Amino acid sequence: MGVVWDEEKNGVLKRERGISFDEIAGMVLDGDYLDIVENPTRENQQYFIITIHDYTWVVPFVIDDSETIILKTAFPSRKYHQRYGGNK
Repeated sequence: MGVVWDEEKNGVLKRERGISFDEIAGMVLDGDYLDIVENPTRENQQYFIITIHDYTWVVPFVIDDSETIILKTAFPSRKYHQRYGGNK
C-alpha cells in the first residue's frame, strides 16, 4: 500500500495551511490517525481524522484498484475537533 497526492495541491496546502501531504502520509503510514470515517457526501471516499499542530484535521482520500491511497486535500474541522476531544 502506498500513498500518493497531487504535487500542485501539496504546494497550495504548504502555502495556505502550513501543512504538507508529506507530513500527512507519514502519519497515515505510521497509523498515527484518530479515525477513518465515510465521507457523507461522496461515495467511495473516506476521511482520515488526524491531529496536526494540536488541532483536528480532515483528510479526504480514496483507495484505487491497486490499493494505493490517494490524498485529496486537508482542512481543519471544528466539528471533528469537538467530536475527538478538542476544546468545546
